[in-house]
Amino acid sequence: MTDTAAPGLREQKRIATKRALQVALLRLSMDRGFDNVTVEEVAQEAGVSPRTFFNYFASKEEAVAAPHGPHELTPEEIARYEDGAGDPLSDFIVVMAARAAGEEDFELHSLRRELMHRESRLLGDKAGLMQRIQQQVVGMIAERLRADELRAGRMPDETALQDRAAFIAVLCMTIARHGWSRWVASEGAGTLGECMLGALDEFHEIAAATR
Repeated sequence: MTDTAAPGLREQKRIATKRALQVALLRLSMDRGFDNVTVEEVAQEAGVSPRTFFNYFASKEEAVAAPHGPHELTPEEIARYEDGAGDPLSDFIVVMAARAAGEEDFELHSLRRELMHRESRLLGDKAGLMQRIQQQVVGMIAERLRADELRAGRMPDETALQDRAAFIAVLCMTIARHGWSRWVASEGAGTLGECMLGALDEFHEIAAATR
């Protein structure tokens, strides 16, 4: 379930270019302040054209907030989740842990965190991105819950289904965030995916003890 194919050369180049732009922006902003850095300077530092910058990001703010890898789930990831055999929460964390291989860039995380600490207004852009991601997660989970109900021979109660999907999404994002915090605390010693799965195990232990 957690196995993923290595990205092709074209995708590797895209990831490398995106990272170079983000690192350039973060480093220049740390030196001179976010508002004092232009897109042209970022592109020059990364060795690409300003047009290339806008192929990846709509703005400097988005470049700071965006994850290193793609933040939209792929159709393959969505299909794998909707066909999962486990519980909807655990299966989603497994999907997130599998795709975390593209996010294990401790330098990038550290630079982003330090800049946001210095310039707290950028946290609003990060929060906006996370809200959009959470909306996608709610939609995915709702589809999974609907499919589970139909497979069990029951007609879904749409109101209850949406409420449950929203609740599961909040729990998923919290568990993923806890795993990320554990990875940061370890200074990247382990893998981000392992830390997320560890956070899931911890959640299950707490839930079992609570019951």
